[in-house]
Amino acid sequence: MLLAIGLMLFAWPALGCETEDVLLRTAPQPFDVASPWRSPLPANPSVHPDSDAMVAHLTRDNGVYANLVEYGIPIYYANAQTPRHEVPCTVTTWGPCAFDGRLVPIPEGARPHHGSDGALVVIDESAGLVYEFWQAVRDDAGWKTSWAAVAPLGGSGWGEGGASSPRAGITGAGTASGASRLGGVIRLAEISAGDIPHALALQTDNACADVFWSPATKTDGGSHRPDCVPEGARLQLDPAIALDELELTPGERAVARALQKYGAYIVDKAQTPLSMSFELDHNDQGALGSVYETAGFRWDYDDMPGIPWGQLRVLAPA
Repeated sequence: MLLAIGLMLFAWPALGCETEDVLLRTAPQPFDVASPWRSPLPANPSVHPDSDAMVAHLTRDNGVYANLVEYGIPIYYANAQTPRHEVPCTVTTWGPCAFDGRLVPIPEGARPHHGSDGALVVIDESAGLVYEFWQAVRDDAGWKTSWAAVAPLGGSGWGEGGASSPRAGITGAGTASGASRLGGVIRLAEISAGDIPHALALQTDNACADVFWSPATKTDGGSHRPDCVPEGARLQLDPAIALDELELTPGERAVARALQKYGAYIVDKAQTPLSMSFELDHNDQGALGSVYETAGFRWDYDDMPGIPWGQLRVLAPA
């Protein structure tokens, strides 16, 4: 019942009725309304006692890097007519591949991003599923991927395909924390509208080793620093900040508002102090694209300097 209700709460675009450009800028909300991704923060949430030290190290570059191009998340749509492929996982030591026994829908022309993650996300609207690839490659033999996940669009967006999902056969996790690769990604349509109605996804080089907080189900963090931040930790921009009094670009303002209302989760490790996931505008290969440029983003890895990053806070685990 939870899955059915969740799927009824958003309408997925029909590929046969809209252009690819429109689809790229359409942002229906994935996951159940009770998902951690879609739940606003309560008033006066508890702040972790070590928050100041954690934030000081996370923001030591005085910015948060926007993954817009090289590590932007390419998101494609599929329906019943989309070509299906057998896609083996090349990593065999982590357990069963989520794509085993499935024909995976991949639209013609789909491409992973150019970063080392080789990320690719396909939303299968006809099945109510999201297919997630890590280090996806297409060669003369067809598609393959190092690792994979399949998650329900009406699930929680966390755990083995969504911890709240009642459906069997939903497997894998798109990120090292157990979060869906689609979870928290800032969509093109959201930047265009100036409204991001969900929590955001963050990566850091200071993710704790061996420790994670719910809703994360695991971690690949390697930091043993006393100010490390567990994967699954939720950060918030101090809601007392009057954003209208700051000189922010439209994109920075949308991000800051989301950080105040919904916060952001640490979902993966990175090579930078703190980075944030955005949808790749794959209509503009190698460039930001007009949506991001209009919103004031200057280049890939823009550090969004107008946001007062030092006023982030790490919330205590629920």
